[in-house]
Amino acid sequence: MIPIRITGAFLVFILWIFLLTPLSVALEAIDRAELLLEEGKNEEAIAILEPLLQSNDEEELARVTELLYRIYDEKGEDQKAIQALETYIQKFPGNPTSYLYLYWIAKFEEERGHIDRYLELLRRLIDTYPADSDFEDPYELRVQAQEDIAYAFQNYTRDYPQAIKAYQELLNYIEEEEKPRIMMEIALCYEKMKKLTEATNEYQKVVQQSQDEFYRRWAQLRVQYLTEKPSTVEKSPESLAQKLMRALEKRDLKALEQLAKRGDFWAGVNFSEFEIDEFQKAKEYLAQYLTSSPQLKVAKTLQKKNDELLLRLENWGDPNFNILYFVLDQGIYGWEWKGIILSSTALEELSEDIPHPTD
Repeated sequence: MIPIRITGAFLVFILWIFLLTPLSVALEAIDRAELLLEEGKNEEAIAILEPLLQSNDEEELARVTELLYRIYDEKGEDQKAIQALETYIQKFPGNPTSYLYLYWIAKFEEERGHIDRYLELLRRLIDTYPADSDFEDPYELRVQAQEDIAYAFQNYTRDYPQAIKAYQELLNYIEEEEKPRIMMEIALCYEKMKKLTEATNEYQKVVQQSQDEFYRRWAQLRVQYLTEKPSTVEKSPESLAQKLMRALEKRDLKALEQLAKRGDFWAGVNFSEFEIDEFQKAKEYLAQYLTSSPQLKVAKTLQKKNDELLLRLENWGDPNFNILYFVLDQGIYGWEWKGIILSSTALEELSEDIPHPTD
């Protein structure tokens, strides 16, 4: 009989197999769960993945967590999705992935309208995020959380002084090219507080400091809006809509120009791809098609989209866009016509982002 010689290398190989077998089995189970998900067998995938939440392997648990998060998120079972994320956070606190999962939980709370809890979680992320410059931050979460806090104060709680403070802190962390965007938000907060001098000063800073032509032009138009007397302002959107309808019936371009907002005037296609400029550019477009729309039909009621109201025009003369919206918004001085949106029957059949009539 030939004796079997067990070398050191062979022992190392056996030990390597022994150590990796449990992990390999788990990874094989995760792969099987992913295949089940592709086949639409969610419950079978859950049955495989749930026990694997007991894993103490960081990479393995991250895969399991994200798969369960995706399943429960799609099913609308928010609490189970949150529990899966919290399991990882409790086992591996303080690494970039755990902060990412904490951020996802915060966004869940935002979607559910729990703004106080949302702000609490964002502050927790910022306060506990390592300040060490060597700490890996692949998701730029500290900056994103700070901006989300500012946005929440500005748009959810309407606490504009706190929003300004949060935006000003954010300016210390972001890249130079991002600063004009944040400075515009600071100016807008001052506008909403009716502090027009402060708002104008902020816009002037953007004009003077920004290298981005888009923000420079927008800031210039905002200064124009704040410093020039408005041409037409109405106390109610209905009275403004009536004046617009009369001008449209008469195909009176001059009357439309008098009703247009001074300063930045928005134009876009199907609620996207917006551009900002003065009414003059929109005037050229309106002049081209206003007289070539003999069957123009103007809606009798306004439609609502976010905080804006829309006056819908059908049978518009543009061969590419047979629907036109006039955007009405309440500005500092009152209700103003501030933009147009080009649309069409075909585009709206494809879009879920269609405005609804007001109550």
